[in-house]
Amino acid sequence: MVTTPELLLAVDGGGTKTQAVIADLEGKVLARGLAPSSTVHNVGFEQSCAALTIAIEGALVNVLGPQARPEGRVWRSARIAAACFGLAGIDSPEDEAEVSRWVREQAIAPRFAVINDAELILAAGTPDGWGVALVGGTGSVCLGRTREGRTVRVGGWGPMIGDEGSGYQIAISALHQVTQTADGRADATALLEAVLRHWSLREPGALIRHVHAETITPSEIAGLATVVLDLATRGDAHAKAIVDEAASDLARHVQSVVKKLGVAKPPLALAGGLLRASLRQAVLARVGEQVGAVNYVTDPPLGGLVLARRLLAGGR
Repeated sequence: MVTTPELLLAVDGGGTKTQAVIADLEGKVLARGLAPSSTVHNVGFEQSCAALTIAIEGALVNVLGPQARPEGRVWRSARIAAACFGLAGIDSPEDEAEVSRWVREQAIAPRFAVINDAELILAAGTPDGWGVALVGGTGSVCLGRTREGRTVRVGGWGPMIGDEGSGYQIAISALHQVTQTADGRADATALLEAVLRHWSLREPGALIRHVHAETITPSEIAGLATVVLDLATRGDAHAKAIVDEAASDLARHVQSVVKKLGVAKPPLALAGGLLRASLRQAVLARVGEQVGAVNYVTDPPLGGLVLARRLLAGGR
């Protein structure tokens, strides 16, 4: 009988998508699986677990082959030695406990950690696992940790009461300008036209039904941020004002964390779709010399593999 080798699992669950990565015990990536958003506060607990299941099973089938599907879940026939779940929306001990209970009930791995997704960025993007991590995607959050392990967090309050500088808040600011322009209270004509074109809407009144549809998600709303960023790079004053405000908001996240940490020039790790492009430079210009080396994390799940390997070694 052939024994299946032990594996590591890392999951990066964000506001736009969920990605699961399977690796060997040395951290070599073997396969990946993708699913929709698993942010529990946006999609609900059941849908979050469904997305996690799709991503994990997809990655495992890519490693073990379709014949690995037994009755029940694919991971029942795998040997996942340790797992790290880095999920947007893990914002309290209650959030962590709820997801941890599901992981135990599903018997996914004997050793696992459920953490906020910003922890993946810190693990993947700083030389020694300490410093500052800023995530700017559908939502926004900033995490800091000293060499001694003291942790602080700024942002991550969600779209209703926070997420300043995020794709969602950029989109909401743009929609305010758009509806005011349709009313004659503002003159952001290029922005209005670009938003209607993005969603293939014929006239401004259609925005009401579209934006308030039960099926629309925060990530779909946040998708408008790319429209705003594009207009800003082409010199539109209204879009540029929105992007400038977002850059200032994200910079304040970093500045607040650095101040709370009390550490001079900590390394800064960046992640999220917004911080791939011109917005990154605008944020860094505002942060200035308060941080040290800056690294953009292109593959956040690799931070989860770092933490999963640490679990195997008896730490976290």
